[in-house]
Parts: sequence; C-alpha cells; structure tokens
Amino acid sequence: MTGAQVVGRLQSLGGAPANFAAQRKDIRPSLRPIRCKTGACDRVTRGTLIGLLVATCALGQGRAENAGERLFDSYCSACHQYDDQGMGEAPPLENSPWVTGPAERLVRVLLHGVTGRIEIGGRVYDREMPGFGRVLSDEEAAKLATYTRSRFGADDATVTANEVARIRREHADRTEYWPADELLRIR
Repeated sequence: MTGAQVVGRLQSLGGAPANFAAQRKDIRPSLRPIRCKTGACDRVTRGTLIGLLVATCALGQGRAENAGERLFDSYCSACHQYDDQGMGEAPPLENSPWVTGPAERLVRVLLHGVTGRIEIGGRVYDREMPGFGRVLSDEEAAKLATYTRSRFGADDATVTANEVARIRREHADRTEYWPADELLRIR
C-alpha cells in the first residue's frame, strides 16, 4: 500500500487530518531525496516521511488532552514513543538537553529538522529528523514545543508563537536540516 493509499484509508476512517491533502501540497516544493539509514528502503522523500508519520499517528489523536499533546501524538510519538521509554530508534526526550535546554534549539529542530550524531544517556543516535515548519503554524509549533518541554522536564517550558515566528523569520531561507553540533552551540 502506498503512502497516499494509507492516508486515503485513514481519512475515510476519520483518522487523518481533514486538511492533510492541503498540507501535503504545501510541502511539495521543498521535497528533496534523503537516504534511508535503516536499510529498509533505497530512497525516501521528506514529504513521504512526513505524510506517513502524520497518517500513522493520526489514530492516536483522540486520546490527547490538549492541543500540544495532540500535536506530539501526531508528529513525534511514532519515533519518540508515546511514553518515551527510549525503545525506538529516536533519542529519548526525558530530561534531554535537546528538550530542556534553550527553547530556540527545540524550535529550530521542529521547524527545520536535525541531522548528525546525538548522544543521550551514553547511547549515540545518528538519524535524521524531518522538520515540520511547512505544516505547523507558529501557534501550533509553540504549543508542541511547550507541551514537549513541560512533559519531558524543562523548568521553563513556555514557548510563544512570537518566539517561533522570530526564529522562522531569521531562518526563512533555510532548506536543510540543522547539523546537531551546530544546534548544541545555542546557549
């Protein structure tokens, strides 16, 4: 079954967002091939990856208590797990400096993605995470960042839509994932 067929089936069951097709059209201009590091495929596009993440996570939207949690369930939990047990291929988020550190670091990851080696709890992760800046509004990105920071240990969890808008404007021409080592320099 193709990604489009999965999305169509989920939409018919009421599981995928109603505006998914419009969101997918918005990301098409930025598609670029990326290498699949798991060896399970030869090539995958960022749009396909985002589409499959949204489609596979959409069924969990009904259990979320607030907008930030629903966004986390839709965009993050497939890789980072609902309960953050660190059992997936993505780094765990609990007390991670990527989440509890400067809010700007997390917002840049949410908007543009990240690539490179990340060490958490003595384990090295070398994966790519897509950015969701083309499908999330400033308000949605702020809610997602605030929820993630508050759930996983940040002392000052609040991220505002104005902060997201500022970061988005400052990096409006960015089309590549952020290198992990560059993001770690943000203090």
